[in-house]
Amino acid sequence: MDELIDVSIVGEPVVYGAGLFALLIVVFATALASPIVSVAHEGGHMVMAVLTFRGFSSWRYTDKGTETRGVKTGWGPGLLLTLVAGFLTPPLLGVAGAAVLAGGNAWGVLVVAAILLFGAFLYAGEVSANIFTALLLGAVLLVLWRGSSLLQLTVAAGIVWLLLLGGVYQAVRMSRAEKTCAAQMARATLIPTIVWQGFWLAVALVSLYAGARLLFVGDGWPDGVWPFDERV
Repeated sequence: MDELIDVSIVGEPVVYGAGLFALLIVVFATALASPIVSVAHEGGHMVMAVLTFRGFSSWRYTDKGTETRGVKTGWGPGLLLTLVAGFLTPPLLGVAGAAVLAGGNAWGVLVVAAILLFGAFLYAGEVSANIFTALLLGAVLLVLWRGSSLLQLTVAAGIVWLLLLGGVYQAVRMSRAEKTCAAQMARATLIPTIVWQGFWLAVALVSLYAGARLLFVGDGWPDGVWPFDERV
């Protein structure tokens, strides 16, 4: 653990290598990348459902993707926040992870990933979801326990890149079918699904830009650019 604390990988070859590998997985191995990003997506729904006191029972895979089963039904601010949180979670988690990596704490990224996967495993509502999250959790724990420092740094960076790139891919490829987040938001707010898709895509693209800058140069946003200009 001590070998991974205060070890900055900003601009190091491991960042570029992990980023390229994650990009190849997102583009050419979608069947593997999509479920990983979907776990973060459903985690966002579940956390927001708890924070807004709507509650949830479980999450599961369906023939059209993944879904979280809520406890309460009916329209309300809690429903809107819960729906919005899904597509926001992967890219925002990616930015947070990039900031942690830029701060030199790859071990923290792996530990948080293990904790979140354990929570997803506990609340998986079917065998396939249990198996998938158990395999991911086991892989992360194995890397933490037996992996070399280089492997741990690479995996931590790879997780961050998967969330950043996968968040963009998920926003681009999101379905507008009747039961999807975009369709439900459109019915609840009367704002067209294409607008919601554009909103989620914009957040994902900005997150990818900020996360990439954190990993490449250690600064999430260039000085003098609104709205994150820190100059007085």
